Amino acid sequence: MDHGIPVYQDYPDFPLDDEVYVEPEFYADQFYDQVEYEKFSDEGGLAPFSFSEILEHCIEPTVTDGFKHMSKILIWSLIFRLCTQITETPVWTKHAVSIVTGTILASNFFSGSVFYLLGLVTLGYLILAISPGYRGPSAAALVISYNIGCESWMSDPLSWHQIRGAIMICSMKIISVGYDLDFADRKDKSSAKTGPEGRERKGMKEKNGVKPQKPDRKILRRSESEGKKGETMEPGANQGGEQEGDELTVLPGWFQFAGYCLCPGTVVLGPWIPFQQYNKIFINPSWNLNWLVKIIFTVFFSFMFLTISTCWNPWLIPDSGWKWWLAYRDAMSFRASHYFVSFMSEASAITAGIGASMTSGSTVWQVQVTQPHNIEVPRSLVDVVVSWNLPMHAWLKKYVFKPTRKSLGSTVAVFATYGASTVLHGMSAQLAAVLLSLGLYTWVEHSFRGKLAKTMDASVETRRDTDGKFKHREGTAWVILVNMLFGVLTMFHLAYLGVMFDQTGESVTGYSWTHTLAKWRNLDFTSHYVVAGMFLVNWML
Repeated sequence: MDHGIPVYQDYPDFPLDDEVYVEPEFYADQFYDQVEYEKFSDEGGLAPFSFSEILEHCIEPTVTDGFKHMSKILIWSLIFRLCTQITETPVWTKHAVSIVTGTILASNFFSGSVFYLLGLVTLGYLILAISPGYRGPSAAALVISYNIGCESWMSDPLSWHQIRGAIMICSMKIISVGYDLDFADRKDKSSAKTGPEGRERKGMKEKNGVKPQKPDRKILRRSESEGKKGETMEPGANQGGEQEGDELTVLPGWFQFAGYCLCPGTVVLGPWIPFQQYNKIFINPSWNLNWLVKIIFTVFFSFMFLTISTCWNPWLIPDSGWKWWLAYRDAMSFRASHYFVSFMSEASAITAGIGASMTSGSTVWQVQVTQPHNIEVPRSLVDVVVSWNLPMHAWLKKYVFKPTRKSLGSTVAVFATYGASTVLHGMSAQLAAVLLSLGLYTWVEHSFRGKLAKTMDASVETRRDTDGKFKHREGTAWVILVNMLFGVLTMFHLAYLGVMFDQTGESVTGYSWTHTLAKWRNLDFTSHYVVAGMFLVNWML
Protein backbone atom coordinates (compact mmCIF):
# COMPACT_ATOMS: atom_id res chain seq x y z
CA MET A 1 0.00 0.00 0.00
CA ASP A 2 1.27 3.42 -0.84
CA HIS A 3 2.02 5.74 2.00
CA GLY A 4 -0.65 8.26 2.88
CA ILE A 5 -4.34 7.93 3.50
CA PRO A 6 -5.86 4.77 2.05
CA VAL A 7 -9.16 5.36 0.34
CA TYR A 8 -10.41 2.06 -1.02
CA GLN A 9 -7.94 -0.71 -1.43
CA ASP A 10 -8.30 -4.12 -3.01
CA TYR A 11 -8.63 -6.75 -0.37
CA PRO A 12 -6.00 -9.48 -0.27
CA ASP A 13 -7.00 -12.90 -1.49
CA PHE A 14 -8.89 -14.78 1.16
CA PRO A 15 -6.82 -17.66 2.57
CA LEU A 16 -8.17 -20.92 1.19
CA ASP A 17 -7.34 -24.56 1.36
CA ASP A 18 -9.68 -27.09 -0.16
CA GLU A 19 -12.56 -25.69 1.90
CA VAL A 20 -13.71 -23.79 -1.14
CA TYR A 21 -17.28 -24.97 -1.00
CA VAL A 22 -18.29 -23.01 2.10
CA GLU A 23 -21.17 -20.96 0.83
CA PRO A 24 -22.43 -17.40 1.03
CA GLU A 25 -25.04 -15.71 3.09
CA PHE A 26 -28.22 -15.28 1.10
CA TYR A 27 -30.02 -12.94 3.41
CA ALA A 28 -32.83 -10.88 1.93
CA ASP A 29 -31.93 -7.33 2.88
CA GLN A 30 -35.15 -6.09 4.44
CA PHE A 31 -33.84 -3.32 6.64
CA TYR A 32 -35.94 -0.43 5.43
CA ASP A 33 -38.91 0.29 3.21
CA GLN A 34 -37.57 0.63 -0.30
CA VAL A 35 -38.83 3.39 -2.54
CA GLU A 36 -41.81 2.13 -4.46
CA TYR A 37 -40.54 2.92 -7.88
CA GLU A 38 -43.19 0.67 -9.44
CA LYS A 39 -45.55 3.65 -9.54
CA PHE A 40 -43.26 5.16 -12.18
CA SER A 41 -43.06 2.04 -14.31
CA ASP A 42 -46.02 2.06 -16.71
CA GLU A 43 -45.46 -1.63 -17.49
CA GLY A 44 -41.92 -1.09 -18.62
CA GLY A 45 -39.62 -0.85 -15.62
CA LEU A 46 -38.16 2.65 -15.34
CA ALA A 47 -37.07 2.87 -18.96
CA PRO A 48 -39.65 5.49 -20.14
CA PHE A 49 -38.09 8.08 -17.84
CA SER A 50 -35.24 10.43 -18.65
CA PHE A 51 -31.97 10.56 -16.77
CA SER A 52 -33.03 13.70 -14.88
CA GLU A 53 -36.35 12.11 -13.92
CA ILE A 54 -34.55 9.04 -12.61
CA LEU A 55 -32.35 11.29 -10.49
CA GLU A 56 -35.33 13.21 -9.14
CA HIS A 57 -37.89 10.45 -8.66
CA CYS A 58 -35.74 7.43 -7.79
CA ILE A 59 -32.12 8.10 -6.84
CA GLU A 60 -32.74 11.12 -4.63
CA PRO A 61 -35.60 9.58 -2.56
CA THR A 62 -33.80 6.22 -2.39
CA VAL A 63 -30.57 7.71 -1.06
CA THR A 64 -32.44 10.05 1.31
CA ASP A 65 -34.61 7.28 2.72
CA GLY A 66 -31.69 4.85 2.94
CA PHE A 67 -29.41 7.31 4.71
CA LYS A 68 -32.16 8.25 7.15
CA HIS A 69 -32.20 4.63 8.33
CA MET A 70 -28.55 3.69 7.94
CA SER A 71 -27.33 6.83 9.74
CA LYS A 72 -28.89 5.47 12.93
CA ILE A 73 -26.45 2.56 12.83
CA LEU A 74 -23.47 4.82 12.29
CA ILE A 75 -24.55 7.27 15.00
CA TRP A 76 -25.10 4.62 17.67
CA SER A 77 -21.86 2.88 16.72
CA LEU A 78 -20.05 6.20 17.10
CA ILE A 79 -21.72 6.87 20.46
CA PHE A 80 -20.59 3.45 21.62
CA ARG A 81 -17.01 4.14 20.55
CA LEU A 82 -16.91 7.60 22.12
CA CYS A 83 -18.18 6.23 25.43
CA THR A 84 -15.84 3.24 25.59
CA GLN A 85 -12.64 4.01 23.70
CA ILE A 86 -11.60 7.53 24.73
CA THR A 87 -11.07 7.36 28.47
CA GLU A 88 -10.27 4.47 30.77
CA THR A 89 -13.34 3.17 32.60
CA PRO A 90 -14.09 -0.13 34.36
CA VAL A 91 -14.29 -2.93 31.81
CA TRP A 92 -17.82 -3.92 32.77
CA THR A 93 -19.09 -0.41 31.99
CA LYS A 94 -17.78 -0.68 28.43
CA HIS A 95 -19.72 -3.87 27.89
CA ALA A 96 -22.76 -2.32 29.55
CA VAL A 97 -22.60 0.58 27.09
CA SER A 98 -22.43 -1.95 24.25
CA ILE A 99 -25.54 -3.68 25.58
CA VAL A 100 -27.51 -0.46 26.00
CA THR A 101 -26.56 1.15 22.68
CA GLY A 102 -27.00 -2.11 20.77
CA THR A 103 -30.43 -2.72 22.29
CA ILE A 104 -31.59 0.84 21.53
CA LEU A 105 -30.35 0.54 17.95
CA ALA A 106 -32.00 -2.85 17.44
CA SER A 107 -35.29 -1.56 18.87
CA ASN A 108 -35.19 1.31 16.34
CA PHE A 109 -35.13 -1.22 13.51
CA PHE A 110 -37.17 -4.10 14.91
CA SER A 111 -39.47 -2.47 17.51
CA GLY A 112 -40.98 -5.11 19.81
CA SER A 113 -39.27 -7.93 17.91
CA VAL A 114 -36.04 -6.98 19.67
CA PHE A 115 -37.19 -9.19 22.56
CA TYR A 116 -36.60 -12.24 20.35
CA LEU A 117 -32.98 -11.13 20.13
CA LEU A 118 -32.66 -10.44 23.86
CA GLY A 119 -34.26 -13.79 24.64
CA LEU A 120 -31.75 -15.62 22.45
CA VAL A 121 -28.81 -13.84 24.13
CA THR A 122 -30.10 -14.75 27.60
CA LEU A 123 -30.84 -18.39 26.77
CA GLY A 124 -27.55 -18.68 24.92
CA TYR A 125 -25.54 -17.62 27.97
CA LEU A 126 -27.47 -19.99 30.25
CA ILE A 127 -26.79 -22.92 27.92
CA LEU A 128 -23.09 -22.09 27.71
CA ALA A 129 -22.90 -21.84 31.50
CA ILE A 130 -24.53 -25.20 32.26
CA SER A 131 -22.91 -27.39 29.56
CA PRO A 132 -19.11 -27.37 30.06
CA GLY A 133 -17.36 -29.64 27.61
CA TYR A 134 -20.36 -29.68 25.26
CA ARG A 135 -21.00 -25.98 24.87
CA GLY A 136 -20.75 -25.94 21.08
CA PRO A 137 -23.29 -28.69 20.32
CA SER A 138 -25.57 -27.40 23.09
CA ALA A 139 -25.49 -23.88 21.67
CA ALA A 140 -26.17 -25.21 18.16
CA ALA A 141 -29.14 -27.24 19.42
CA LEU A 142 -30.51 -24.19 21.22
CA VAL A 143 -30.18 -21.98 18.15
CA ILE A 144 -31.90 -24.50 15.87
CA SER A 145 -34.74 -25.06 18.36
CA TYR A 146 -35.15 -21.34 19.01
CA ASN A 147 -35.23 -20.46 15.30
CA ILE A 148 -37.74 -23.19 14.44
CA GLY A 149 -39.91 -22.43 17.47
CA CYS A 150 -40.05 -18.69 16.87
CA GLU A 151 -40.59 -18.95 13.14
CA SER A 152 -43.21 -21.71 13.34
CA TRP A 153 -45.25 -20.79 16.40
CA MET A 154 -44.23 -17.70 18.36
CA SER A 155 -43.71 -14.95 15.76
CA ASP A 156 -45.75 -13.58 12.91
CA PRO A 157 -44.06 -13.91 9.48
CA LEU A 158 -43.51 -10.17 8.96
CA SER A 159 -41.82 -9.56 12.34
CA TRP A 160 -39.62 -12.64 12.08
CA HIS A 161 -38.57 -11.85 8.52
CA GLN A 162 -37.41 -8.41 9.64
CA ILE A 163 -35.28 -9.63 12.54
CA ARG A 164 -34.11 -12.90 11.01
CA GLY A 165 -30.77 -11.47 9.90
CA ALA A 166 -29.95 -10.11 13.36
CA ILE A 167 -30.96 -13.44 14.90
CA MET A 168 -28.63 -15.25 12.50
CA ILE A 169 -25.64 -13.04 13.39
CA CYS A 170 -26.34 -13.49 17.10
CA SER A 171 -26.70 -17.26 16.65
CA MET A 172 -23.31 -17.42 14.93
CA LYS A 173 -21.73 -15.51 17.80
CA ILE A 174 -23.20 -17.82 20.44
CA ILE A 175 -22.18 -20.99 18.60
CA SER A 176 -18.66 -19.71 17.95
CA VAL A 177 -18.14 -18.95 21.65
CA GLY A 178 -19.36 -22.45 22.54
CA TYR A 179 -17.07 -24.28 20.13
CA ASP A 180 -14.08 -22.07 20.97
CA LEU A 181 -14.52 -22.92 24.65
CA ASP A 182 -14.82 -26.64 23.86
CA PHE A 183 -11.66 -26.49 21.78
CA ALA A 184 -9.81 -24.75 24.61
CA ASP A 185 -11.05 -27.36 27.12
CA ARG A 186 -9.78 -30.21 24.95
CA LYS A 187 -6.48 -28.45 24.44
CA ASP A 188 -6.14 -27.89 28.19
CA LYS A 189 -6.78 -31.57 28.93
CA SER A 190 -4.21 -32.57 26.34
CA SER A 191 -1.66 -30.09 27.69
CA ALA A 192 -2.30 -31.12 31.28
CA LYS A 193 -0.98 -34.58 30.46
CA THR A 194 2.43 -33.11 29.68
CA GLY A 195 2.92 -32.04 33.32
CA PRO A 196 4.28 -28.62 34.34
CA GLU A 197 3.77 -27.13 30.86
CA GLY A 198 0.08 -27.86 31.00
CA ARG A 199 -0.30 -26.44 34.49
CA GLU A 200 1.58 -23.32 33.44
CA ARG A 201 -0.76 -22.84 30.51
CA LYS A 202 -3.79 -23.03 32.78
CA GLY A 203 -2.25 -20.45 35.05
CA MET A 204 -2.03 -17.99 32.18
CA LYS A 205 -5.82 -17.58 31.89
CA GLU A 206 -6.90 -14.02 32.44
CA LYS A 207 -10.04 -12.45 33.78
CA ASN A 208 -11.19 -11.29 30.36
CA GLY A 209 -11.30 -14.86 29.09
CA VAL A 210 -8.49 -14.77 26.57
CA LYS A 211 -4.92 -15.94 26.67
CA PRO A 212 -1.93 -14.65 24.70
CA GLN A 213 -0.88 -17.04 22.00
CA LYS A 214 2.16 -17.29 19.75
CA PRO A 215 1.71 -15.51 16.43
CA ASP A 216 0.59 -17.70 13.56
CA ARG A 217 3.80 -18.19 11.57
CA LYS A 218 1.89 -18.94 8.36
CA ILE A 219 0.16 -15.58 8.55
CA LEU A 220 3.41 -13.79 9.33
CA ARG A 221 5.14 -15.45 6.36
CA ARG A 222 2.22 -14.65 4.08
CA SER A 223 2.18 -11.07 5.28
CA GLU A 224 5.88 -10.67 4.62
CA SER A 225 5.71 -12.21 1.14
CA GLU A 226 2.75 -10.09 0.04
CA GLY A 227 3.82 -6.84 1.67
CA LYS A 228 5.88 -4.04 0.21
CA LYS A 229 9.31 -3.06 1.49
CA GLY A 230 9.01 -3.82 5.15
CA GLU A 231 5.21 -3.80 5.24
CA THR A 232 4.05 -5.99 8.13
CA MET A 233 0.85 -6.88 9.86
CA GLU A 234 0.13 -7.29 13.52
CA PRO A 235 0.00 -10.92 14.59
CA GLY A 236 -3.49 -10.33 15.95
CA ALA A 237 -4.85 -8.57 12.89
CA ASN A 238 -8.10 -9.85 11.47
CA GLN A 239 -7.77 -12.46 8.73
CA GLY A 240 -11.32 -12.89 7.57
CA GLY A 241 -12.52 -13.66 11.06
CA GLU A 242 -10.93 -17.07 11.47
CA GLN A 243 -7.43 -16.56 12.75
CA GLU A 244 -7.00 -14.40 15.83
CA GLY A 245 -3.96 -13.80 17.97
CA ASP A 246 -5.81 -14.72 21.17
CA GLU A 247 -7.63 -17.83 22.23
CA LEU A 248 -10.89 -17.94 24.19
CA THR A 249 -10.26 -20.14 27.21
CA VAL A 250 -12.90 -19.37 29.85
CA LEU A 251 -16.56 -18.45 29.66
CA PRO A 252 -16.87 -14.64 29.51
CA GLY A 253 -18.93 -12.87 32.14
CA TRP A 254 -22.51 -11.92 31.41
CA PHE A 255 -21.70 -8.31 30.54
CA GLN A 256 -18.88 -9.36 28.20
CA PHE A 257 -21.01 -11.94 26.44
CA ALA A 258 -24.10 -9.75 26.04
CA GLY A 259 -21.92 -6.81 24.96
CA TYR A 260 -20.37 -8.99 22.27
CA CYS A 261 -23.75 -10.25 21.01
CA LEU A 262 -25.39 -6.80 21.05
CA CYS A 263 -22.48 -4.61 19.94
CA PRO A 264 -24.06 -1.78 17.88
CA GLY A 265 -21.41 -2.14 15.18
CA THR A 266 -22.64 -5.63 14.27
CA VAL A 267 -26.06 -6.19 15.85
CA VAL A 268 -28.25 -5.14 12.90
CA LEU A 269 -26.32 -5.75 9.70
CA GLY A 270 -23.44 -7.87 10.96
CA PRO A 271 -20.83 -8.95 10.10
CA TRP A 272 -19.98 -11.84 12.37
CA ILE A 273 -16.74 -11.25 14.24
CA PRO A 274 -15.05 -13.54 16.78
CA PHE A 275 -15.35 -12.72 20.48
CA GLN A 276 -11.61 -12.05 20.62
CA GLN A 277 -11.88 -9.34 17.98
CA TYR A 278 -14.66 -7.61 19.90
CA ASN A 279 -12.62 -7.80 23.09
CA LYS A 280 -9.61 -6.15 21.40
CA ILE A 281 -11.34 -2.90 20.50
CA PHE A 282 -11.01 -1.74 24.12
CA ILE A 283 -7.25 -2.37 24.23
CA ASN A 284 -5.20 0.63 23.07
CA PRO A 285 -7.93 1.94 20.73
CA SER A 286 -6.69 3.90 17.75
CA TRP A 287 -8.08 7.19 16.45
CA ASN A 288 -6.79 8.63 13.18
CA LEU A 289 -7.90 10.26 9.94
CA ASN A 290 -7.69 6.93 8.11
CA TRP A 291 -10.60 5.73 10.24
CA LEU A 292 -12.88 8.58 9.15
CA VAL A 293 -11.85 8.40 5.49
CA LYS A 294 -12.45 4.65 5.39
CA ILE A 295 -15.97 5.09 6.80
CA ILE A 296 -16.85 7.83 4.30
CA PHE A 297 -15.70 5.90 1.25
CA THR A 298 -17.27 2.64 2.43
CA VAL A 299 -20.62 4.37 2.91
CA PHE A 300 -20.26 5.92 -0.56
CA PHE A 301 -19.74 2.52 -2.18
CA SER A 302 -22.64 1.14 -0.18
CA PHE A 303 -25.11 3.73 -1.51
CA MET A 304 -23.72 3.41 -5.01
CA PHE A 305 -24.81 -0.24 -4.96
CA LEU A 306 -28.18 0.73 -3.47
CA THR A 307 -28.92 2.99 -6.44
CA ILE A 308 -27.82 0.26 -8.85
CA SER A 309 -30.22 -2.16 -7.20
CA THR A 310 -33.21 0.17 -6.95
CA CYS A 311 -32.88 2.56 -9.89
CA TRP A 312 -30.26 1.85 -12.53
CA ASN A 313 -31.02 -1.82 -13.20
CA PRO A 314 -34.79 -1.36 -13.73
CA TRP A 315 -34.09 1.69 -15.91
CA LEU A 316 -31.51 0.01 -18.13
CA ILE A 317 -33.40 -3.30 -18.52
CA PRO A 318 -37.18 -2.69 -18.79
CA ASP A 319 -39.83 -5.33 -18.20
CA SER A 320 -40.36 -5.76 -21.94
CA GLY A 321 -36.95 -7.40 -22.38
CA TRP A 322 -35.98 -11.03 -23.06
CA LYS A 323 -36.71 -13.31 -20.09
CA TRP A 324 -33.03 -14.08 -19.52
CA TRP A 325 -32.19 -10.37 -19.48
CA LEU A 326 -34.96 -9.91 -16.91
CA ALA A 327 -33.55 -12.80 -14.89
CA TYR A 328 -30.10 -11.21 -14.96
CA ARG A 329 -31.62 -7.84 -13.96
CA ASP A 330 -33.50 -9.26 -10.96
CA ALA A 331 -30.50 -11.30 -9.83
CA MET A 332 -28.17 -8.33 -10.28
CA SER A 333 -30.53 -6.11 -8.27
CA PHE A 334 -30.48 -8.64 -5.47
CA ARG A 335 -26.69 -8.89 -5.55
CA ALA A 336 -26.36 -5.10 -5.53
CA SER A 337 -28.65 -4.87 -2.50
CA HIS A 338 -26.42 -7.42 -0.81
CA TYR A 339 -23.34 -5.30 -1.58
CA PHE A 340 -25.18 -2.31 -0.11
CA VAL A 341 -25.78 -4.12 3.16
CA SER A 342 -22.28 -5.63 3.18
CA PHE A 343 -20.50 -2.30 2.77
CA MET A 344 -22.79 -0.69 5.35
CA SER A 345 -21.98 -3.48 7.79
CA GLU A 346 -18.29 -2.86 7.14
CA ALA A 347 -18.80 0.87 7.79
CA SER A 348 -20.74 0.25 11.01
CA ALA A 349 -18.13 -2.18 12.33
CA ILE A 350 -15.31 0.27 11.61
CA THR A 351 -17.28 3.12 13.19
CA ALA A 352 -17.50 1.01 16.36
CA GLY A 353 -13.70 0.61 16.37
CA ILE A 354 -13.44 -2.85 14.80
CA GLY A 355 -10.87 -3.73 12.15
CA ALA A 356 -7.71 -1.81 13.07
CA SER A 357 -4.33 -3.25 12.06
CA MET A 358 -0.79 -1.92 11.73
CA THR A 359 0.77 -1.54 8.28
CA SER A 360 4.11 0.18 7.74
CA GLY A 361 3.89 1.74 11.18
CA SER A 362 0.44 3.30 10.69
CA THR A 363 -3.04 2.11 11.57
CA VAL A 364 -5.33 1.11 8.72
CA TRP A 365 -8.94 -0.05 8.95
CA GLN A 366 -10.36 -3.03 7.15
CA VAL A 367 -13.24 -5.41 7.81
CA GLN A 368 -13.60 -7.77 4.86
CA VAL A 369 -17.23 -8.57 4.13
CA THR A 370 -17.67 -9.03 0.39
CA GLN A 371 -15.70 -8.80 -2.86
CA PRO A 372 -18.06 -7.73 -5.68
CA HIS A 373 -15.43 -8.00 -8.42
CA ASN A 374 -15.06 -11.75 -7.78
CA ILE A 375 -18.84 -12.17 -7.98
CA GLU A 376 -19.70 -10.03 -10.98
CA VAL A 377 -16.72 -11.22 -13.05
CA PRO A 378 -16.21 -14.69 -11.57
CA ARG A 379 -13.79 -17.44 -12.44
CA SER A 380 -16.15 -20.04 -10.97
CA LEU A 381 -19.08 -20.50 -8.62
CA VAL A 382 -16.50 -21.26 -5.95
CA ASP A 383 -15.23 -17.69 -6.34
CA VAL A 384 -18.78 -16.47 -5.83
CA VAL A 385 -19.54 -18.46 -2.71
CA VAL A 386 -16.24 -17.53 -1.09
CA SER A 387 -16.44 -13.83 -1.91
CA TRP A 388 -20.15 -13.38 -1.12
CA ASN A 389 -19.72 -13.04 2.63
CA LEU A 390 -16.16 -13.62 3.86
CA PRO A 391 -16.89 -13.62 7.61
CA MET A 392 -19.69 -16.14 7.20
CA HIS A 393 -17.50 -18.23 4.92
CA ALA A 394 -14.85 -18.27 7.66
CA TRP A 395 -17.44 -19.19 10.30
CA LEU A 396 -18.88 -22.07 8.28
CA LYS A 397 -15.47 -23.36 7.34
CA LYS A 398 -14.22 -23.36 10.93
CA TYR A 399 -17.27 -24.58 12.81
CA VAL A 400 -19.05 -26.80 10.26
CA PHE A 401 -16.92 -27.82 7.27
CA LYS A 402 -13.63 -28.71 8.95
CA PRO A 403 -15.09 -30.75 11.87
CA THR A 404 -17.44 -32.61 9.51
CA ARG A 405 -14.74 -33.31 6.94
CA LYS A 406 -12.48 -34.70 9.65
CA SER A 407 -15.02 -37.35 10.62
CA LEU A 408 -17.21 -37.89 7.54
CA GLY A 409 -15.21 -36.72 4.52
CA SER A 410 -15.34 -33.76 2.14
CA THR A 411 -18.53 -34.62 0.25
CA VAL A 412 -20.65 -34.92 3.38
CA ALA A 413 -18.98 -31.80 4.77
CA VAL A 414 -20.01 -29.76 1.71
CA PHE A 415 -23.71 -30.59 2.05
CA ALA A 416 -23.60 -30.35 5.85
CA THR A 417 -22.26 -26.82 5.45
CA TYR A 418 -25.05 -25.77 3.11
CA GLY A 419 -27.60 -27.47 5.36
CA ALA A 420 -26.29 -25.59 8.40
CA SER A 421 -26.53 -22.31 6.52
CA THR A 422 -30.09 -23.08 5.48
CA VAL A 423 -31.10 -23.62 9.11
CA LEU A 424 -29.31 -20.46 10.24
CA HIS A 425 -31.12 -18.41 7.61
CA GLY A 426 -34.49 -19.67 8.82
CA MET A 427 -37.00 -22.14 7.47
CA SER A 428 -37.26 -20.45 4.08
CA ALA A 429 -38.19 -22.64 1.13
CA GLN A 430 -36.65 -20.18 -1.29
CA LEU A 431 -33.32 -19.96 0.55
CA ALA A 432 -33.22 -23.72 1.03
CA ALA A 433 -33.72 -24.29 -2.69
CA VAL A 434 -30.99 -21.81 -3.65
CA LEU A 435 -28.47 -22.90 -1.03
CA LEU A 436 -28.87 -26.62 -1.63
CA SER A 437 -28.67 -26.04 -5.39
CA LEU A 438 -25.47 -24.07 -4.81
CA GLY A 439 -24.09 -26.93 -2.77
CA LEU A 440 -24.67 -29.33 -5.64
CA TYR A 441 -23.43 -26.87 -8.26
CA THR A 442 -20.14 -26.07 -6.52
CA TRP A 443 -19.42 -29.71 -5.74
CA VAL A 444 -20.01 -30.78 -9.37
CA GLU A 445 -18.05 -27.83 -10.78
CA HIS A 446 -15.09 -28.33 -8.42
CA SER A 447 -14.89 -32.05 -9.19
CA PHE A 448 -15.38 -31.65 -12.96
CA ARG A 449 -12.85 -28.86 -13.41
CA GLY A 450 -10.34 -30.68 -11.21
CA LYS A 451 -10.51 -33.74 -13.47
CA LEU A 452 -10.45 -31.55 -16.57
CA ALA A 453 -7.32 -29.79 -15.33
CA LYS A 454 -5.50 -33.09 -14.79
CA THR A 455 -6.58 -34.44 -18.17
CA MET A 456 -5.51 -31.30 -20.06
CA ASP A 457 -2.56 -30.55 -17.75
CA ALA A 458 -3.86 -26.97 -17.65
CA SER A 459 -4.79 -24.44 -14.97
CA VAL A 460 -8.57 -24.61 -15.42
CA GLU A 461 -9.52 -25.55 -11.86
CA THR A 462 -12.08 -23.53 -9.91
CA ARG A 463 -9.27 -21.67 -8.12
CA ARG A 464 -6.29 -20.00 -9.76
CA ASP A 465 -3.14 -22.16 -9.77
CA THR A 466 -0.43 -20.33 -7.81
CA ASP A 467 1.98 -23.27 -7.48
CA GLY A 468 2.76 -23.81 -11.17
CA LYS A 469 1.75 -27.47 -11.02
CA PHE A 470 0.34 -27.56 -14.58
CA LYS A 471 2.17 -27.45 -17.90
CA HIS A 472 -0.31 -24.96 -19.40
CA ARG A 473 -0.50 -22.04 -17.00
CA GLU A 474 -2.84 -19.12 -16.45
CA GLY A 475 -1.34 -16.85 -19.12
CA THR A 476 -1.77 -19.33 -21.98
CA ALA A 477 -4.30 -18.00 -24.52
CA TRP A 478 -6.53 -21.08 -24.72
CA VAL A 479 -6.45 -21.53 -20.92
CA ILE A 480 -7.67 -17.95 -20.55
CA LEU A 481 -10.46 -18.71 -23.04
CA VAL A 482 -11.57 -21.87 -21.20
CA ASN A 483 -11.64 -20.06 -17.86
CA MET A 484 -13.61 -17.19 -19.45
CA LEU A 485 -16.19 -19.68 -20.76
CA PHE A 486 -16.59 -21.15 -17.29
CA GLY A 487 -16.93 -17.60 -15.97
CA VAL A 488 -19.77 -16.88 -18.42
CA LEU A 489 -21.42 -20.15 -17.36
CA THR A 490 -21.17 -19.00 -13.74
CA MET A 491 -22.90 -15.71 -14.62
CA PHE A 492 -25.66 -17.74 -16.27
CA HIS A 493 -26.10 -19.80 -13.09
CA LEU A 494 -26.19 -16.62 -10.96
CA ALA A 495 -28.98 -15.16 -13.10
CA TYR A 496 -30.95 -18.39 -12.79
CA LEU A 497 -30.47 -18.88 -9.04
CA GLY A 498 -31.06 -15.24 -8.13
CA VAL A 499 -34.11 -14.60 -10.29
CA MET A 500 -36.62 -15.23 -7.50
CA PHE A 501 -35.14 -12.54 -5.22
CA ASP A 502 -37.41 -9.83 -6.56
CA GLN A 503 -39.35 -7.12 -4.73
CA THR A 504 -42.84 -8.57 -5.00
CA GLY A 505 -45.36 -8.60 -2.17
CA GLU A 506 -44.05 -11.91 -0.81
CA SER A 507 -40.61 -10.41 -0.16
CA VAL A 508 -41.71 -8.84 3.14
CA THR A 509 -42.64 -12.20 4.66
CA GLY A 510 -40.46 -14.67 2.76
CA TYR A 511 -41.06 -16.59 -0.43
CA SER A 512 -42.75 -19.96 -0.80
CA TRP A 513 -41.78 -23.07 -2.75
CA THR A 514 -44.39 -22.24 -5.39
CA HIS A 515 -42.81 -18.83 -6.04
CA THR A 516 -39.34 -20.38 -6.41
CA LEU A 517 -40.47 -23.17 -8.70
CA ALA A 518 -42.54 -20.79 -10.80
CA LYS A 519 -39.51 -18.57 -11.41
CA TRP A 520 -37.32 -21.52 -12.37
CA ARG A 521 -40.07 -23.07 -14.50
CA ASN A 522 -40.26 -19.83 -16.46
CA LEU A 523 -36.58 -20.39 -17.30
CA ASP A 524 -37.27 -24.06 -18.14
CA PHE A 525 -35.02 -25.31 -15.29
CA THR A 526 -32.16 -24.81 -17.77
CA SER A 527 -29.43 -24.29 -15.17
CA HIS A 528 -30.27 -27.51 -13.34
CA TYR A 529 -30.19 -29.43 -16.62
CA VAL A 530 -26.77 -27.97 -17.44
CA VAL A 531 -25.39 -29.05 -14.06
CA ALA A 532 -26.95 -32.48 -14.49
CA GLY A 533 -25.13 -32.81 -17.80
CA MET A 534 -21.86 -31.70 -16.20
CA PHE A 535 -22.40 -34.27 -13.46
CA LEU A 536 -22.77 -37.07 -16.03
CA VAL A 537 -19.61 -36.01 -17.85
CA ASN A 538 -17.79 -35.77 -14.53
CA TRP A 539 -18.98 -39.28 -13.61
CA MET A 540 -17.73 -40.67 -16.93
CA LEU A 541 -14.35 -39.03 -16.44
